[in-house]
Amino acid sequence: MESLEKVCSAVSQCKLCDLHYFRRKSVCGVGNPAARIMIIGEAPGTKEDEVGKPFVGRSGQLINRVMNEFGMSRDEVYITNSVRCKPKAGTSPKTREIKTCSPYLKAEIGLLKPQLIIPMGNTAIRSLGLIMDRKLGKISGISGKFFLIGNYLISPQFHPAAILRNPKKLEYFRINLGRAFEMARHLTADLSQEFLKANRIEIL
Repeated sequence: MESLEKVCSAVSQCKLCDLHYFRRKSVCGVGNPAARIMIIGEAPGTKEDEVGKPFVGRSGQLINRVMNEFGMSRDEVYITNSVRCKPKAGTSPKTREIKTCSPYLKAEIGLLKPQLIIPMGNTAIRSLGLIMDRKLGKISGISGKFFLIGNYLISPQFHPAAILRNPKKLEYFRINLGRAFEMARHLTADLSQEFLKANRIEIL
């Protein structure tokens, strides 16, 4: 797919898995096509299914608050999902659904070439690992860490929906996501070994 518009067109027409039977709207990625930061969510929720855009509900509001706190806005990032249609209520995307949607995410990454990718939640981590042929682990063990895969810096974070269910982790989430945004300000095309070491970035 040669452009983000063509990716979105393919997403909008996609009927490759059973989730399309239940959706109101499939959800395309949105944001700055020249963004240095890509945020990857898991799958649309009820609000996203209605609107057709990612992170427009309470989870998105939490991300917006943290971005604003660290001097950033949604105009500076590109936000997308691993799975583009809303799963059944109370369920997480299945492996086959993640695999079916992964070419769309792979195309977006290839077109944007973001310097920093922030996968939020286990589904996003699994999808990114599938695309990059790496095993990143589960979010409970890697949240807040930084990994370098090829030219991409990866900063896994808890999904904001999990934080909303467990407000005790809000400060942890805020600090780690804020670190990722601060890191993005200092990224250059070629990361030196000194930079990697100073920021405890693991090369995979």
